[in-house]
Amino acid sequence: CVLLYRQSTVLVYRMKSNPVPATLFVHNRSRLASLMSQDSVALIRSGKRKQRNGDQFYPFRQHSDFFYLTGINMEESIFVFTPGHPDPNLRETLFIKRPTLKSELWTGQTPGPEQVQALSGIKQVRWLEEQDAFLQLLIPEASMLYTDHETGAIPYQHKTSLAPLLQSLRMIKQLEEIEEIRKAISITRSAFLRVLQKVEPGFYEYQVEAEIIGEFIGRGAEGHAFEPIMACGKNALVLHYVKNNCICREGELLLMDFGAEINHYAADCSRTIPISGRFSRRQRLLYDATLRVFRKARDLMVPGTLMSDFHQAVGEFWEEEHIGLGLYSREEAEAHAGSEPLWKNFFMHGTSHSMGLDVHDPFDRLKPFKPGMVLTCEPAIYIPKEKLGIRLENDILITDRGPVDLMEDIPIEADEIEELMNRTS
Repeated sequence: CVLLYRQSTVLVYRMKSNPVPATLFVHNRSRLASLMSQDSVALIRSGKRKQRNGDQFYPFRQHSDFFYLTGINMEESIFVFTPGHPDPNLRETLFIKRPTLKSELWTGQTPGPEQVQALSGIKQVRWLEEQDAFLQLLIPEASMLYTDHETGAIPYQHKTSLAPLLQSLRMIKQLEEIEEIRKAISITRSAFLRVLQKVEPGFYEYQVEAEIIGEFIGRGAEGHAFEPIMACGKNALVLHYVKNNCICREGELLLMDFGAEINHYAADCSRTIPISGRFSRRQRLLYDATLRVFRKARDLMVPGTLMSDFHQAVGEFWEEEHIGLGLYSREEAEAHAGSEPLWKNFFMHGTSHSMGLDVHDPFDRLKPFKPGMVLTCEPAIYIPKEKLGIRLENDILITDRGPVDLMEDIPIEADEIEELMNRTS
């Protein structure tokens, strides 16, 4: 709980989840400082609440880079970072908007300087109206000005983007970040188990989505980490299907791509289940083939692997499975060997992406896998003639000891899924 004192009244409210330890953000800033040139200044602004209409706004979601460095979930803020400045009091300064009686009336209290200091580890917290004079003092003396997407318009001769430095840092997850991802995964698991007990013929895709978001919110998540996919039958052939408005019919498969977000950190899970509670013989053959490819792919997720080589190897796994499933012959596969192999007709997207604060975290695909990376593993098969798609996706932590499947506790075996779907309450 967080206690807010105002005159003689004590306001007590329960946060959805415990905040991320400030030590993470202190360490993130230290790592960024080691990449910046001497006597440089970095400016990064918070996200902005976007107006929907009239006095209504879309839900605010902090800019990930800003949160990565500060841990603060407030809009209209700016962080000024000068790690090499001779005055320790000028090295880290966070400017926040001064609350007014009107703002507190309409939107409630916001964290004050002391709370912001505790959440971020930044000792210098000032009001936003002081920033112009502060920047006029620092920027002219800077050897380099690092800017983000918002501050890039500031005129200065020696200026560069902060994004490449933050990308290199965000690709490697710290222990505190992995813990938050694990929390999001745990809530995602609960939602999937709930769906297995609820789904039956006649359910609409949006009702499945409703079961998931209900579990997310009830367990303290902020909500969906991304727009969820609930694709039944032929809808699964649309890779980013998000309408979620069709009925789930007996005999069809339901492809779900979903994940909770907690403290800005995401989970990303894909599962495919039989609406009737049992896979047909053909569906089971396709599902087991996908699971075999998933497990072979997961084993390749070790330090030193390049994303392009990884995807190519998974494609070759799929080629063998496709031949066994009768989708094409070995002779046909050999005739199409090269840049456009036949397996791409049934598996059209990548096998992996980085994840963390964003479900698609910044990632340099030319860099090999390294310990500390968290990547998805998501092989899939899409067969238009059979009006179905199957995708399985888990989040994998790269380590020196081999891949760690962070979603190993989320049911994925066909037998277990059928058992859970047919278990009486």
